[in-house]
This record gives sequence, C-alpha cells and structure tokens, in this order.
Amino acid sequence: MTKLAVRSVSQRYGTLAVLRDVTLSVAEGEFVAVVGPSGCGKSTLLRIWAGLERPSSGEVAVDGCPLEGPDPRRMLVFQEDALYPWRTVAANVALGLEIAGWPAQRRRERVGELLEAVGLGGFDGYYPHQLSGGMRQRLSLARALALDPEVLLLDEPYGALDALTRLEMQEELLRLWERTGKTVVLITHDVEEALFLADRVAVMSPRPGRLLDEMPVSLPRPRRRDDPALGALKGRVLEGLGVGRALAR
Repeated sequence: MTKLAVRSVSQRYGTLAVLRDVTLSVAEGEFVAVVGPSGCGKSTLLRIWAGLERPSSGEVAVDGCPLEGPDPRRMLVFQEDALYPWRTVAANVALGLEIAGWPAQRRRERVGELLEAVGLGGFDGYYPHQLSGGMRQRLSLARALALDPEVLLLDEPYGALDALTRLEMQEELLRLWERTGKTVVLITHDVEEALFLADRVAVMSPRPGRLLDEMPVSLPRPRRRDDPALGALKGRVLEGLGVGRALAR
C-alpha cells in the first residue's frame, strides 16, 4: 500500500524554482532515503509531506487521500534538535502527550518506555544543554515517537554529529525501524548513509530539484559498510549526481 505520494509536484518561492515536476511514492513500512546536492529541494519535499508547505502545483497524498495539513501521524525531525531548553529530557518527550491530554501516569510510563528505547534511560531529569549532540538527537527522536506516528520524516538528523556518533545513530535508527515497521523518509547528503539504511534511494538534481533516479537497495540486512556491492551502488548514485565513479572507489 502506498503511504506517501507526490505527483508532478513543483514548488516556487517567488521567482525561485525549488522543485520541478517531482513524482515519488513511498510504500507503507518502507525506508526511503532522498539524496541530492545542497539546495535541491530535499527539505522542501519533506516539509510538503509533513503538511507544513503547500506545493505551487501538483498533488500530495497520504494513504491515497489528499494531504490536508500537519498531522501527528507524520512527525518531522530536523537536523537542529529544536528542543525546549527549559524543559527536562522527560518533559520534552512528554510535551505532545500533554497536549493530547494523556493522564500523568500514562505520560510517565510512555516517556520511560521511549527513553529506554533510544538509550536515554536514567537521563529523564537532565536538561538539553547537559547532553551531547548524539543524545540530543536521541531525545528529538523519542519526542517524535511519543504519539506513535505512522511516518517519520527525518531531515538530515545526523548532519551535525561527529563521524563515530553518526555511525552509532544510524545503527540505532535501523534497529528502531526494524522493531516498529514505521514508514521512514530520510533526507541526507551522505550517500553511504542512504545506501546503508534504506530500501530505496531517490536521487535528485540540482535546483530546481527533479527526480533523476530511484534505486532499490536489495542487499540483505544486516549490511556491511565495506560490502563491494554497496560501493558499486554508491558509484551509480555519484554518477547520477554528476560526481563521477572515481570518487566512489
């Protein structure tokens, strides 16, 4: 079943064309990564699916129905963590539950489950400034999961992390996806990250962003980062981006 779809979507901001005639669908439970050069409209596409922007033209659908606007069943996680610095770790996660009217005891139980799930058990009384970058992104993910959304929209969530933490977070995200079966769309500039995590990689052109290629990643999991087959796929993506195969070796 198709969970998310855009059909012939274009987006302009005044005279600036950001997306041009993009058609892309994501199946329920699928993990899709979108790669492309900076400024090609990747984040704009995610914001359209989140219901935060309306396209200049084209159709946007969720579960086969026209998208009407933001919905807690689709949660967006940004590269910048956007946490509330005056709220504790637990209170940040609980925010959506409070707004939804969950009773205090149920909130505490749900927050505890989520913090354990993302590796932040025991940090409930800490504040965001007391956490490392990786821990803050774990917290952002826990907050996004609080109301058990059907779709996670991830906008380069690990772009600001150091290399080792980034690898750890990729593994954690993969475990979470395998455990929950949620639909995931990941925006990333890291081709290796996209190929390691995703079922399918969508490659976009420079601005105005067009869909250049859709590449299934049919390699079994768990995947090895040094697998020559991943290297071959990376070469194809880089060729599509105009970088050249030499850089893939």
